[in-house]
Amino acid sequence: MSDDRIYRNISIHISDRSHWNLALNVYNCGNQNIEFEHTVKPDHYIFYFVKEGTGYVTIRQAAYKVEAGQGFVVFPNEESHVRSEHTTVMNVTWVAFSGYLVDKYLSRAKLSVYAPVFSDNGDREIETMLDRLLAVSTRLPNRYCKIMAQLYSIFGALLDNALDVQPETVSPEFYLFKALDFIDANYQDDISVENIAASAGINRKTLYAVFKSLTSFSPKDYMIYYRMNKATELLRDKNLSMGTVAMSVGYRDQFHFSKEFKRNVGMSPSVYRRAVAQDPSMEYQSPIDAVRQRFPAPFLPELPPEL
Repeated sequence: MSDDRIYRNISIHISDRSHWNLALNVYNCGNQNIEFEHTVKPDHYIFYFVKEGTGYVTIRQAAYKVEAGQGFVVFPNEESHVRSEHTTVMNVTWVAFSGYLVDKYLSRAKLSVYAPVFSDNGDREIETMLDRLLAVSTRLPNRYCKIMAQLYSIFGALLDNALDVQPETVSPEFYLFKALDFIDANYQDDISVENIAASAGINRKTLYAVFKSLTSFSPKDYMIYYRMNKATELLRDKNLSMGTVAMSVGYRDQFHFSKEFKRNVGMSPSVYRRAVAQDPSMEYQSPIDAVRQRFPAPFLPELPPEL
């Protein structure tokens, strides 16, 4: 690990959009202590690496715990909340960048807005590269090429680390737990099957195979049933409008919600609400009840340390 003691709590401007590089473009970098909540919503990407302490990053209402030796990605136009744990200080090094290939690099590294956290290897290779990037950014002239070399090396390490994960050592149940956990936390948002697959670190085809083999449902059908089950619970509250119920389970179009509800539950939302009002003991028997009993929340399976 390099000696970065003189590079604490600084922010260094590198370039702006007038220095546009199509593949990668670095804007600024720095090191800072985070003690209270820090909210960012950039129009570019930011790598954060936790050098000391423990904290949380919250993106799209999903919170991820991070600690020394881990990092996370903040994505363009996504509001992200970063805070330290309790009253402790979390020290982070960061670099802000953009480029038209970034999303492809991150996808190959199995990083997305639904899976933003990464871990360094045992040699703290990524931390060392970020320390070097920060160090060379302070040395004029001719710093830009050296900065870019370190950023490309960081991407290379992230891609290597993703390849180091051996799929055959991970059970299908692990991926299912990850997917179910993601649905449970994000069903109220406009999520897709691709989002669910990305959160589990697999592609759509593999996710479909896992769901069908373990639950007999496709990921899409499971998510619809899950939302309908949540909707039946909300419909018991007569103070909630149909529009609010629809929005609360991920449907921006109330008509679409009503159509899906009738197709899957067997009656319209308004009829269901009246039926529950007449008989409060009435319970909706969801087709996925057996799945939820077999894989109950919270989804906390025993995982290999490297995952």
